[in-house]
Amino acid sequence: MNKLQGAQGLFGGTFDPIHNGHLRPVLEAAKQTSIEHIALIPCHIPVHKKGPMSSSEHRLAMVQLAIAPYPELTADPREIRRNQPSYSIDTVKELRGEYPHAPLCFFIGMDSFISLTTWHKWQALFDYCHLVVCSRPGYAPQLVPDLLSTLHKRQITDPQVLHQQLAGCIYMAQTTMLNISSTDLRQRLVKGQSTQSMLPATVLAYIQQHKLYQPGANLW
Repeated sequence: MNKLQGAQGLFGGTFDPIHNGHLRPVLEAAKQTSIEHIALIPCHIPVHKKGPMSSSEHRLAMVQLAIAPYPELTADPREIRRNQPSYSIDTVKELRGEYPHAPLCFFIGMDSFISLTTWHKWQALFDYCHLVVCSRPGYAPQLVPDLLSTLHKRQITDPQVLHQQLAGCIYMAQTTMLNISSTDLRQRLVKGQSTQSMLPATVLAYIQQHKLYQPGANLW
C-alpha cells in the first residue's frame, strides 16, 4: 500500500452568510485532530434547504474574507462551479481522486450529523472520508437507529486514527457551539439590528458594501 499523505479536511455549507458559529467549532476541531488544512466549500444549490438569499459569488467572497486570518483554512469553489445541486458524495468522490493517498476528514456540525440518514447515498460517504463531528460537551442527541448503529460501529476516540486510515471513521470533537445561525443573522441584518460578535468584521463590511440582506427585504 502507498504511504499515507497528510490528512485533508473539508467543511461544506451554504454560508449565507458565513459567521463565527461556523468558524470557531471547525478551528477547535482542527486543533483537536491535528488536521492542518481544511477547505471550506460553499454549495451552489443546497439540497436540504431553500435557495440562498445571496449569490454564489457573494457567498464565496464572504468565505474568503472570513478565513483570511487562518492559514489552515482555504476556500474551494468546486461546488459553485459545478452549477448543479450540491451532493456531498459527489464532492468527496472528486476529492478522493485528487488525494488518493491522503485521509479525508469531512467536518460537520451535530445538526447535520443528526440528519445524515437523509443525505444522498450517506452510507457511501464512509468509503471516501472520515466524519469529524463538531459537538458540544455533554450533548447526547437522539439518533435514528441506522445512524446510532453506524456510530457504534465507526466511532473512534483517538483522533490519530484519522491520520492512519483513508476513510471510514467518526470522531466526535468537543467544541464550543455558539448560539448563532445564518437564519437568525439574516433576520437581524434585515431588521437593522446589531450583529456584533456574530461574524467577522470584514464579512459585515462586505455585506454593507454590497447591500446584502437589506432592511425590509423579504425572508423565505
